[in-house]
Amino acid sequence: MKATFHSFPIFLLIGVLFSLNFSFAQEPERKIPKNPEGDAPAIKPEDMPRVEKIGETRFRMGQIEFDAKAKEIFIPAVVNKREGGPIEYVLVHEKGKVHESILTTTASPLHLQIVTKLLKHKSGFGNVFDPMLAVEEQAGTDVENGDDFTLLIRWTPTGKKQMEQDLSEWISDGETLEGLEPAPWTLTGSSVFRGSFSAEVEGSFIAVYLDPVALLNMTRKGAHMDERWGANDKVIPEIGQKVTVVLKPQS
Repeated sequence: MKATFHSFPIFLLIGVLFSLNFSFAQEPERKIPKNPEGDAPAIKPEDMPRVEKIGETRFRMGQIEFDAKAKEIFIPAVVNKREGGPIEYVLVHEKGKVHESILTTTASPLHLQIVTKLLKHKSGFGNVFDPMLAVEEQAGTDVENGDDFTLLIRWTPTGKKQMEQDLSEWISDGETLEGLEPAPWTLTGSSVFRGSFSAEVEGSFIAVYLDPVALLNMTRKGAHMDERWGANDKVIPEIGQKVTVVLKPQS
């Protein structure tokens, strides 16, 4: 396993998908590209992000850790918003749309995309974004969808034991005013646009309101409604609390 993650040919193959020409933007126009991964110039070997072995089956790329055996991914984050809404994301980069997200992170969306490739998780749009399209444009199928994940939040309150909760419960449904029941999230992957990796440009990791730029999307009914979702202050800890977002594959 160690040789696999440190071998250059794998990184070069992944590098063909991305560009390092990044700059954060605000409020992009939402468009659904036909190809979730697109094309981009190859990254030079000296510019490739490195993978560090930190345990028997545990590795780290930048700030993102992953378990090569369990295929779980761990992202450090901080509570940014704990009440009110609407929200469109549960996790964004600290230079992304922080006013619309429960959590922020300083980790790289590009690193997450690469880690999912290393772990051989499947990404894909399939019919995830069909609710945002006219009927005649809806051509996706379930088979083309990316892998499903359970998203967990782990944190340790001051002086207490570690806590764990399903991330869905941190989201309030504006129609019921209750937290959501646990449900899977889909790895859609992001796209390359004009030589830049879109998720890195926008800082978008995990979207509640469907967003083809984000790496993971909530796919339950009503995800195409941008003003329906809020932060569930009944369960979210105080702003500034450090947490870990755990991506646990469902299969």
